[in-house]
Amino acid sequence: MTTAPSVRGWCPGLHTPMEAADGWLVRVRPPLGRLSGTQARQVAHAATTYGNGLIELTSRGNLQLRGLTPDSARAFARDMHTAGLGSNDAATEARRGLLLSPLAGIDPDAAPDAPDVIRALDAALAGADTLRGLPAKFVIAVECGGHIPAGTLRADIVARATDAGWMVVCGDRALACTGADIPRTVVAVAHALAATQPATRPLRDPALGRTAFARIGMGDATTAPSDHPHPPALAGPLPGHAMGVVLPPGPITAAMLEDIARWCDGHGNGHMRIAPWHAIVLEQCDARPSLPGLIAQASDPRLRIWACIGTRGCACAARDVIADADALAPDLPSGVSLHVSGCAKGCAHPAPADITLVAGPDGYGLCPHGRADNTPVDIGLSLAQIHPIVRGWSPAPTDATPREN
Repeated sequence: MTTAPSVRGWCPGLHTPMEAADGWLVRVRPPLGRLSGTQARQVAHAATTYGNGLIELTSRGNLQLRGLTPDSARAFARDMHTAGLGSNDAATEARRGLLLSPLAGIDPDAAPDAPDVIRALDAALAGADTLRGLPAKFVIAVECGGHIPAGTLRADIVARATDAGWMVVCGDRALACTGADIPRTVVAVAHALAATQPATRPLRDPALGRTAFARIGMGDATTAPSDHPHPPALAGPLPGHAMGVVLPPGPITAAMLEDIARWCDGHGNGHMRIAPWHAIVLEQCDARPSLPGLIAQASDPRLRIWACIGTRGCACAARDVIADADALAPDLPSGVSLHVSGCAKGCAHPAPADITLVAGPDGYGLCPHGRADNTPVDIGLSLAQIHPIVRGWSPAPTDATPREN
């Protein structure tokens, strides 16, 4: 049964809508990150029936719909459960929010047992009805190796495939284990964290990993790998006869999702994966989609731009940052990343970018190689003033890996 809308700061879910300036937000977590073309069309139809027809891909690989009401959100949740796109209750749905490598079972260089590990972990979390008390936005991920390097999925607990086998990473500690042991180990670590009732998460306080492993009798866990490489661009041909498309900054229309579904059915095997980086992977598809608005070339500068909904859907935003990001895209030099944020919260990209612009009532603040919550070096900049700044920017080393919102 759908609960009352959640408070701000907690990610909305299928049964826990959250209020925004343009109505209530809900999210669909496709089971195991995969949905059919038929299911995609069902989501698109529901977006126009129950909401305002706008759909976003989140950094957790979810589909977020906008413009619902409390009543239509309840009807939407029922429809999605019937379509096989969600659990029947909020608690189970929240536990099954896995962040997954979108090429599991597709990439020939990935761990061959990754699909079995993912299914077993999903079942274990669905059945862990005593798992309560985890911090808001807590996330568990599975990395299967291959084309997508280890360390690209940022999560509180990560099941990671390596050349030597599997490991469970939590904060600053990692424990080697077999694929068969992943579900039991991950659930045990999650229970240990919930029992300590931390005010934050291992993703923010890595020392919590040491505490969690010690609590389950695994104090000999080793130091966790610290590499966090940039995710590869999922635009264009991918390993395993898959094709990736990336959505432009901001929401898409239900009609665009229907177009992607038709391409998936006509040129692939009728199934797609929702990737964490605002991308969709079409299975068994060798034809690059020729659909207006989609990013299907790895050289497209929009792959290096983040922008939130802005004034189109958020009361906190000061500008239409989607339009401004589109206007700046042609100016963006190769190798430079840009974050255009509607406010200092930086919801679209909490990590640093080469250029971060923060909208304010009198123009933009400029945060070079920083985050939206940093102190700007200049304020009150107009878009006309920003164009030459962006054109003249030189790439510099920075950790612009997207983090979970």
